[in-house]
Amino acid sequence: MKRQPLIIKNQRWLDFLFHRPNIHLASFQTISNYPRIWIISILILAVTSLSPLVMATFINNRLIHKSVDAELVLQTDRVTSNAKRSMRFFLEERLNALRFIVNELPYYTLIDNQHLAKILSNLKLGFGGFTDLSIIDADGSQIAYAGPFNLEGKNYKTQSWFTQGIEQDSFISEVFTGYRDIPHIIISVRSKTAYSRHFLLRATLDTQRLMDMLSSYKTNVHTDIFLLNHSGILQTPSTIFGKVFTTAPINIPAFSDTTQVITPETNKENASVIGYSYIDTEAVTTPFILMVHKKKSDVMGTWLNLGKTFNWIIGICCLVMMVIITLVSTFMVNQLYLADQAKAETMLKMEQSQQLACIGQLSAGIAHEINNPLALINETAGYLKDLYQYTGEHRSDKEITELLDDILEAVSRCGTITSQLLGFVRQFDVQISSVNVEKLINGILSFHKKETEYKGIHVTTMIAPNVPAIETDRGKLQQILLNLINNAFQAIEANGCLDIMVSHLPPKKISIEIKDTGCGIPEENLKRIHEPFFSTKKEKMGTGLGLSITYGLVKKLQGTIRVESSAGIGTIFTVTLPVKMQKEEKA
Repeated sequence: MKRQPLIIKNQRWLDFLFHRPNIHLASFQTISNYPRIWIISILILAVTSLSPLVMATFINNRLIHKSVDAELVLQTDRVTSNAKRSMRFFLEERLNALRFIVNELPYYTLIDNQHLAKILSNLKLGFGGFTDLSIIDADGSQIAYAGPFNLEGKNYKTQSWFTQGIEQDSFISEVFTGYRDIPHIIISVRSKTAYSRHFLLRATLDTQRLMDMLSSYKTNVHTDIFLLNHSGILQTPSTIFGKVFTTAPINIPAFSDTTQVITPETNKENASVIGYSYIDTEAVTTPFILMVHKKKSDVMGTWLNLGKTFNWIIGICCLVMMVIITLVSTFMVNQLYLADQAKAETMLKMEQSQQLACIGQLSAGIAHEINNPLALINETAGYLKDLYQYTGEHRSDKEITELLDDILEAVSRCGTITSQLLGFVRQFDVQISSVNVEKLINGILSFHKKETEYKGIHVTTMIAPNVPAIETDRGKLQQILLNLINNAFQAIEANGCLDIMVSHLPPKKISIEIKDTGCGIPEENLKRIHEPFFSTKKEKMGTGLGLSITYGLVKKLQGTIRVESSAGIGTIFTVTLPVKMQKEEKA
């Protein structure tokens, strides 16, 4: 016994992709497009499995960005507020020191250079940040000076800071170079002499001390703290915008009494957070705007690198999941394909077994049909032998000639029946040839001639005159009609009717309708009659494969089959076939 070709354990995983179609199994397969099912299953599993992970990653990245942005704004606000308080205290402390001096010491003491130098020394020791001191009268002439520069006798009447200072009780200037050609800040306090003439006690502040104080608030290398005047000119160096007196490319922010934090709308690479505050004291408003600038890309670099690492991990996980999903889908679809193939091969074998069963069912009738002619041959041959023994005139005897003709006719009939039987059991491959449907039906009905006479069944065959010969597989069409006619004879009781009608459905189809007056099929069973092993015949007379195989054969012949039935009334099977069957490539 040959080994069966279908060994599921040894099948490759991708058989369903690279298999060659088998036209004999196609009609029994549940699914025809396995690659499409494979792709759909991968897509569905990928979407359902990866979508939550991708969405969670996206939401996580968004939350991280929002959290970092909020923290960055909070830190910038805190740094700006703290630096503002220190700047304000620095300036107020030194202004108050100058007010104390002019209020406590007489004018003649202040204009003494030696005494003024002693006051400067005490200010440096007590407060720090002072560079020099001078007394300037209302005409702008410097009356007394204490400091490292040679500025005795200078007149400041034309200087803008002097004009503003002499008009106010207290004054703080912008950073400028002046006569000493070095960036510095002037603070002054106005007072009066005994003769009610105004004079200024002016002090020059060390800008380096101011810059060091601001630098102490830099939390990291990505933070830039500097001072601007109201015209946008740098009053202290900036790591981003350059040296002192450089015009910074920043829009001057709107005035506010409190610290503000803004995020200018720029591209992602230059996105930044800017905190600012206008500096003022209790006595005077300064020309300074404190700016704290943080570049998002620099500050968030660590978080962005962490996010990239996390995204890489998620990407690798998604890739691994896709590999697993592909392998699982491939395995499952291949197992489905193998199971379907095994079922189709089993059904094909059952179809062949059913054909043999049909032959067995017909063998009794065929034997009966053959026995009658053989009996006649036997009797006639015996009679002829007697004539030869007792008569010598056989050559001119007409009776002998007639008997010989009867013998030849009987033998011809036996040959016809045998030929039909051999035609039925021939090779099962699809072999397209021209078939006369009327002759095929009459040949099948001849098998049931005795049963028709015994049951008194009235058989009517109506062939439309315009029905052409069709090009199809004769053997499979013969088995289809044989199964349906056999079922009809089994369902018809005595004195019933069987009507077979063949019609032409222009332009390219014919219809074969087989109508009986048998017991019929209950409505609840109509949908199941083509299922394998389902039978409505009583007392287990049927295997339940006849109509299932018939359905498969009709599909092989590229046709359709329809059934209408009512219990107790009868059944109508309608088979529609193409006039010319299209050839298919064999496996």
